[in-house]
Amino acid sequence: MKNYFIIGTIVLLLQCCNTGNKSNRPAPVSDPIEKKTDSFFPVTSFIKGQIIILDSLPVTPLLITTVKDKRDSSWLTKTGLKELLLPFITPVINETNLRKYFNETRFNDQTLNAVTFTYDPISTIPDSIALRHWDVYIEPETGKVTKVYLVKDLKNKNQIYTQQLTWQTDKHAKITTILNKPDGSMELIKEEVFIWSFN
Repeated sequence: MKNYFIIGTIVLLLQCCNTGNKSNRPAPVSDPIEKKTDSFFPVTSFIKGQIIILDSLPVTPLLITTVKDKRDSSWLTKTGLKELLLPFITPVINETNLRKYFNETRFNDQTLNAVTFTYDPISTIPDSIALRHWDVYIEPETGKVTKVYLVKDLKNKNQIYTQQLTWQTDKHAKITTILNKPDGSMELIKEEVFIWSFN
């Protein structure tokens, strides 16, 4: 009984010391909320919904293309926009279909004022799935999705390209294409920004 009392006293003292040390540390910028859930955010449905909204607007999207140092702009048809987005519609990301390949982590990002859902591979992904990572940003007060970010690796003529889609809800989007060289370096090939909200 005496031994239990001594051990309990030591544990209590250690906890008090740790609490004192924590008060000197700055508050974390991002707090993990949850590590694993039963369902993912349905990203593909969200992007398709955004395309439907865009189709209903009386506006022609502006496409700004940058290749190396050369920048060009043109008006983009809505059909042309759909063709640009086609690589990011597959594979379908719904609530359950990729759970065995990816893990979801949620963060309350105070710097962005957003709850961030981050998805990374659990282990090796089959070659048939080009998707490598994605993030969903949600405004905590309204529950509105403010941004979606997807990363895919695509093979073309024995070369591997990384394509990134950054979708800013109801405003604009950007597709970045990067060449992954055999020596491990990367080269920015092209950046395509399309804007449909000019406010």
